[in-house]
Amino acid sequence: MMISLSNKHLSISCFFIFMLILPKLKAQENASRIIKWEEMEKILSDSSDSTTIINFWASWCKPCLREIPVFEKIRKEKSGTAIRFIYVSLDFAIEKTEKLDPFVKNKLQGAKVLLLDEPNYNKWLRKVEPDWNGSIPMTLVLNNSTKKRLFAESEITEQKLRSMIDSFSFHTNTH
Repeated sequence: MMISLSNKHLSISCFFIFMLILPKLKAQENASRIIKWEEMEKILSDSSDSTTIINFWASWCKPCLREIPVFEKIRKEKSGTAIRFIYVSLDFAIEKTEKLDPFVKNKLQGAKVLLLDEPNYNKWLRKVEPDWNGSIPMTLVLNNSTKKRLFAESEITEQKLRSMIDSFSFHTNTH
């Protein structure tokens, strides 16, 4: 038995399949991505002229959660500039789907969120920042083309974050 579909039926079928897949694509768009140290190392050594703000945080860390609206406000203001924001979660990878991704979907839409799945902090901590003692939140602002790095190992205020970014403004396009 041969089934023949008209172009109209084929188009309708494709439309319905697309509508079934679209929510899954949207969910992935607003989810975190698990990385290992090797990828984090590449981010830290990126030689582009961009200034990168990396916020190390976790969904269970109250000071981390308090500062996220500050980062989001400034991230949205700086959209389209040579300043990029990356959130690096230190949550447990096993809790990604149940805890982290719903938080990302609700509070960090459109942000780049990575989950660093390297539970042995002693292996990589000092490679991120030699003076970092491991507490979070921790913010690292860097521009490898100028070899400039700043870090703050505590909850950061809007004024402090703006000050850190402004100290890089000579090297970044803010228009």
